[in-house]
Amino acid sequence: MTEAAPPTPARRLRPALVILGVVAVVAALLLYAARRTIAREALTGWLKSKGVAASAEVQSIGPTGVTGSIVIGDPGHPDLTIARADVGYGLRGLNFEVRSVRLVRPVLRARLKGGQLSAGELDPLIAQFRKAPPRTGAVQPRIVVEGGVVALDTGYGRVRIEADAKMVDGRLQQLSARTAPTRLRSDRFDVSLGETQLTAQAAGGRVELSLDAPIASGTAGGLSATNARLRMTAAGPYPDLKRKRETGAVVAHAELSGGRLALGGQALRNGQISAALTGQAAGWIDDLTLTGRAVADLRAGGAEAGGGQAGTLRAAGSAEDLRWTRKGGDLVQARIAASASLDSYARDALNLSQVTAAARGPVRLSRKGADLDLVTHALGHGAWSGLGAPVATDSANMAAVKRAAAGFRFTAPAVAVRRQGGGAVRARLVQPVRLTPDRGGSVTFAPAGAGWKLTAAGGGLPKVDADIVQAALAPGGGVASGRIKAALSIGPIERGVFDASGALRLADGVVSFTGDRCASMTAPRANFGANDVRGLSGRLCPAGSPLLSLGGGDWRIAGRAEDVAAEVPFLQARVAKGAGTLDLAARKGALQAKAGIAAAEVSDAAPVTRFRPVGISGQAQLARELWTAAVAIRDGAGRPLATARLKHESLSGRGGVEIDSGTLRFAQGGLQPADLSPLAAAVGSPAQGEAQFTGGFAWTPAAQTSAGVLEIPNLDFQSPAGAVSGLSGRVAFTSLAPLVAAPGQTLQAASVATPVAPLTEVRIAFGLQPDALRVTGGQAAVGGGLARIESLEIPLAVGQPIRGVVNLDGVQLHDLVEASPFGDRVELDAKVSGRIPFTTQGDKVRVQGGTLHAVQPGRLSIQRTALTNVEASGAVETSGAPAAVAPEPSTDTFSDFAYQAMEHLAFSTLTAGIDSRDDGRLAVLFHIIGKHDPPQRQEIRLSFLDLIQKKFLGRKLPLPSDTGVDLTLDTTLNLDDLLGDYAEFRRLHGSAQVQP
Repeated sequence: MTEAAPPTPARRLRPALVILGVVAVVAALLLYAARRTIAREALTGWLKSKGVAASAEVQSIGPTGVTGSIVIGDPGHPDLTIARADVGYGLRGLNFEVRSVRLVRPVLRARLKGGQLSAGELDPLIAQFRKAPPRTGAVQPRIVVEGGVVALDTGYGRVRIEADAKMVDGRLQQLSARTAPTRLRSDRFDVSLGETQLTAQAAGGRVELSLDAPIASGTAGGLSATNARLRMTAAGPYPDLKRKRETGAVVAHAELSGGRLALGGQALRNGQISAALTGQAAGWIDDLTLTGRAVADLRAGGAEAGGGQAGTLRAAGSAEDLRWTRKGGDLVQARIAASASLDSYARDALNLSQVTAAARGPVRLSRKGADLDLVTHALGHGAWSGLGAPVATDSANMAAVKRAAAGFRFTAPAVAVRRQGGGAVRARLVQPVRLTPDRGGSVTFAPAGAGWKLTAAGGGLPKVDADIVQAALAPGGGVASGRIKAALSIGPIERGVFDASGALRLADGVVSFTGDRCASMTAPRANFGANDVRGLSGRLCPAGSPLLSLGGGDWRIAGRAEDVAAEVPFLQARVAKGAGTLDLAARKGALQAKAGIAAAEVSDAAPVTRFRPVGISGQAQLARELWTAAVAIRDGAGRPLATARLKHESLSGRGGVEIDSGTLRFAQGGLQPADLSPLAAAVGSPAQGEAQFTGGFAWTPAAQTSAGVLEIPNLDFQSPAGAVSGLSGRVAFTSLAPLVAAPGQTLQAASVATPVAPLTEVRIAFGLQPDALRVTGGQAAVGGGLARIESLEIPLAVGQPIRGVVNLDGVQLHDLVEASPFGDRVELDAKVSGRIPFTTQGDKVRVQGGTLHAVQPGRLSIQRTALTNVEASGAVETSGAPAAVAPEPSTDTFSDFAYQAMEHLAFSTLTAGIDSRDDGRLAVLFHIIGKHDPPQRQEIRLSFLDLIQKKFLGRKLPLPSDTGVDLTLDTTLNLDDLLGDYAEFRRLHGSAQVQP
């Protein structure tokens, strides 16, 4: 046998190759059989390497594509699920590339918080893709999304977006997106959206967008909408994200319509706002410049603006030379021209109609705000019912103001409106604004220097002249500050002139004036019917509320009153230095008032002063057509004197004032009667005692009455005649203005201690008329007899003479003469009766036709030094003489006999006639019948020869006792000097001075 030859190497490799081939075939078969698993593991492994948890299923895989599904994130709550993904791929040279992606029903859950978008597990992968630049020359895959869903949690609410999209070469070609109805809200906005449609279509390097968003309701800042719809279309160059710059034409149109649209309190009803923009855009996102032109149009069946309701509204505007740039911050500039018309507008009491307006000028908008430089004009017809319709109680001025406010034309030909640097909007009148009431008159608001001047006149309007230093529009109206001077009648004030400064505000249908200082006021009359007040003046000062407000047909004047002065004719009084609070108003046509009188001085304005100035304080009010007041009255030292209570019915015109002093107590060093009234001047200090006055005034539309009672229980005082004790009585006044008391009033005093002689049981009856005090009776016990007043008239006007007649009945003159200044020269024991008419004026006393006669024998002794200008005539019969002697009247002997007879005269008859001469001397013509009765008996012893030769003539001879005297004595007394001596006598004897 022979051995086989060893195999060659080729023979040894062939089985191995066969085995490898078999293995390769088997492996290929196995790989193909496990291709989906391998692809799944490769994909999920790659995602895990990127930090993304995922699971995937591959339905099919081939050399040109793969189909499968994928879930990324927590399987129980995945961030992304793709129900079907078709990915097409292939080789370009040695490079593998994805050529197409088709996603069916992908669902992405994302969150938007703080401006950052998060997709959960996908965030690391997205961040890596953003960092990696696209491969040079790489072709972007064609991506199609069908039935995609994005569940976006915004933090304000969840938004569900359904979309179909197509992208080619990284550029969006088609987009159709829909949002489910949703509500988004925060502390800044609250919006309820219906199903919103957004579409995009790109072709030829341009993109067209459209948006249709129904708004069930929404508020954001000052913007709100109800049952609205927003439609927008836009076309422009497709943004180049590589170059980030694009230039091309831009066309945009937006339209917002709805049942109600509002911005900052301004709302449209059934309105439509449309705007269109055409221009050229350059740049993209942060470096965009847009130039062109924009137009806008607004139409609404109604509107709510400034808190009011508007009718049909039309407006149109255009923005020429429009430029919008984003570089360095958004900035929009344009020249605008706008016009608007409004058929009606009503807010509160304001109604406007037929209003047209226009504006033109440059506008600049930036993040700092809006800068404006516009010229505007407006005109129309207006009516303001805030003052209500004229009523019967309105003054002529107020009725004219109400009629003027009820209808007027207004025109503002040129108003410049400016705003700079985001500051306040400022308006400047280029031409005057004029209001022309339908019933006549005019109101003009015109530029004047750095401010404005407001004037009103004509048509019965009050005359107003105001200098306005600042004016501005405010919500629902406006405000103006400055000084105003007006002449008008308001409420009870007629033809008042007011001078004030402060702020005049119109808001919510109410006009108010708030002063920055006290407003001065004068008025010739405040009309309260028959009880009007005249010469009214004073100041009204701010007290925390407007000095004047008008609205809703009502008006109000309120403040703190100062330096109020007025005359009150029906009281014949004058008020000065008044201070307090005032709240005077008319509500629903009814006048209301509250006045707090802190202090005021009331003085007498009657022709004859009845009372000295007094101070008053208290409260007064008017409610339900009834005036009431309670006032405390005090003297100049602040001592309480009386209270006064007033009631007045405005409708009937009936009313009255009741005055009650209570018990007034007079004491030395305290209250004195002369402190109350000049009429009590005769009641000198010190007075002690009590008195009380009650009385008042009453009035009707036809007449006024007043009355009062003065009761004096007991009063001691010093009078010009001497100390008066126990004065008492009751005086009933039938009128207080003027002061009148009917005849028959009585006063009595226990005594009057005159320096001449005491008077007791003094009683007088009198009456008081406006011009004089008339005493119709009275008497006093004096000198054992009575002195009766037949009549006495004391005028109340200063400087008028006092006239009277005094009757004496059996009055012993001895003590009166003894106490008189000439008692040391005259001694008289005579009980006389008589009648003495007299007149006094100042310190002069004149007697006309006075007579006296002795009612019983008496004695008279007058020293020769007391007699001047004596003329005597008569007969002297000497008892026991041989013959009667009738001396010649011219002899000194006869005159000496007369003087002797007057020195020691016992008379049986004495009469005297008393008259004042023109030179003021008092002439007394005595006729005395009696005898010479010296203390020691006297005789004349003459020889017969002396009688024959008449040697006794020219000699001083004693007048024989018992010589009969029938003497007529005509003498004069310087009464003025005697009265002066008497006044001096009283002063030296300590009579207290009577207060004037």
